[in-house]
Amino acid sequence: MKPLFKQLPPLQTLTFFEAAARHASFTRAADELCVTQSAVSKQIKLLEEYLGAELFYRERRQVMLTDDGLELFAEVKTMLGQLADSCNRIRSHVYSKNVTIVSTVAVAHYWLFPRIARFNMEFPDININIYATDEITEDLCRKSDMGILYGYEQWQSNLTGHYLFRERIYPVCAHDLPLTDINRPEDLLNNRIVHLDPLKWRWVNWGDWFRHFGIHYQVPGHALVFNQVPLAMNAALQGMGITLGWEFMLREMLENRFIRIVGDDYVETGRADYLVYSSAKPLSTSACVFRDWLLQDAEADTARLDAMVNHGSE
Repeated sequence: MKPLFKQLPPLQTLTFFEAAARHASFTRAADELCVTQSAVSKQIKLLEEYLGAELFYRERRQVMLTDDGLELFAEVKTMLGQLADSCNRIRSHVYSKNVTIVSTVAVAHYWLFPRIARFNMEFPDININIYATDEITEDLCRKSDMGILYGYEQWQSNLTGHYLFRERIYPVCAHDLPLTDINRPEDLLNNRIVHLDPLKWRWVNWGDWFRHFGIHYQVPGHALVFNQVPLAMNAALQGMGITLGWEFMLREMLENRFIRIVGDDYVETGRADYLVYSSAKPLSTSACVFRDWLLQDAEADTARLDAMVNHGSE
């Protein structure tokens, strides 16, 4: 079998081709690449000779891709994009002052961001970059410096994981919202409920929460529904009803008396959030510093949060 490089055209011709195809112009590609228009034309000609096919229709004022050119452009654009992403990740890893961590939107907003602000006060020379997405995957965490994953610490990928915080879910509302008496979980239904219906991330919803207490609940047609945890929480903060609040996001809002816990019942699922990173590559020095700091902070926060939640439910 031929070595891979012998099965490919000169790689420089592909970068010239991608720029010309993207701009639909040899001249604009030349400006971007800081070469002459004739240099671009020459590289495209070399590529066409190698492939034995024309890639562009040459018009007087513009160039257009042929069918073969369109097919190659789709492949080259994807290939060069993936190559650029890999190079950026490696460069970021080598430049040890940058650490990228991926998490869901709610974890980033309520739990991670406040900690990064505190971390930067202690370590101002280390840059922590958050990539927040509810389409988080093990592969995305593995390709980043680290990530925060939710589950039972049973990963399909080659990941190292460290426990951060449990999943415990409370009914919460604005601190001054008037409610009927809440003595049992079903009493919540006598009040307005703010619902969460996530599209990308499978959070526990009210149906799941009531099911833990043997109560069958179906969302009414006139329900107030949001697809993001921060949106549902903001609705509760505005006095629009009772929503579900995850323990990890509550401490600051309880402390500032923005919200209160409704009743004495909560659901603990047995799942948790974990700090994860690839086991196949070493963490940078800065990533190790941030990992150790974050794990210590999360452990210390557990007792403070327990005390705050208990006080908030009084």
